[in-house]
Amino acid sequence: MQFKNLRILRCDGANFPDTEALENLLAKRGLEPLNALERERHGFVPAGPDGTLVHARESYRLIALGGEKKLLPSSVVRQTADQRAQRIEQAQGRPPGKRQLRELRDQVETELLSRAFTVRSSTRIWLDLESGFVLLDNASPKFEETFLEVWHQTVVNVELQRLDTEKSPLSAMTHWVADGEGPEGFSIDQEAELRSAAAGQATVRYLRHTLDGAEVRRHISNGKQCTRLAMTWRERISFVLCEDLSLKRLQWVDKEDDGNGSEVTEEDRFDVDFTLTSGDLAGLCKDLVAALDGFAQGT
Repeated sequence: MQFKNLRILRCDGANFPDTEALENLLAKRGLEPLNALERERHGFVPAGPDGTLVHARESYRLIALGGEKKLLPSSVVRQTADQRAQRIEQAQGRPPGKRQLRELRDQVETELLSRAFTVRSSTRIWLDLESGFVLLDNASPKFEETFLEVWHQTVVNVELQRLDTEKSPLSAMTHWVADGEGPEGFSIDQEAELRSAAAGQATVRYLRHTLDGAEVRRHISNGKQCTRLAMTWRERISFVLCEDLSLKRLQWVDKEDDGNGSEVTEEDRFDVDFTLTSGDLAGLCKDLVAALDGFAQGT
């Protein structure tokens, strides 16, 4: 089980339902197939190989939000509607009016939706009831909004909120690069993006390049700030920290691989992997928040 991109949320573990209650709540919002006129739908799907919606070990929980989406590019709708508009113009001797064009495009979209291909997706969400961290394995702000909307409609008594730290990642990363040293528990790798706050936002990107040279410090002294920084946590997980506090391209440096014997079931192997991964994720989140001077006051 591997997480690749993370957005970090927080929850209050004190009000969290037990595993059985959470399973029942999520089952009421399971992913159902799209009807003929729907473009997109979201619902909860099994999080692990045993088919349950909630995988629980110690204080850790794993759930998954599934999605179905019809592939219907707007360019296809527009092209089909334009072709029909041309035939109407030829038949009646004048082009259709604005209202007729809108109705034509709506009609074309309805017809094409019923025949459009459907794709399914599944995104895992990891929760630690002890620390209150919630991790989405998707760095997209749009997915975060979608998940929060579905969650708050489904588990109404547990509010999730975005992580907010006392020091911004932008300020902290710029300071770390200027000093040439990461915070406790983290090392700086050879990738960064520096961007000017001035008009035009001049940007310098470094890839497989040492960041402790005079050139990098000169860019910072001239007003550029670090918006992306590759780091490694305790020689366990490498990742890229972004200015919006998302983590991208997570990779376990030397992940243990237990339970590969022929007598071990898929469920047991998943359970071991989940437990090991959860311990790493919890430690990474705690150290990252500490590196950013803790949670913002009032949150």
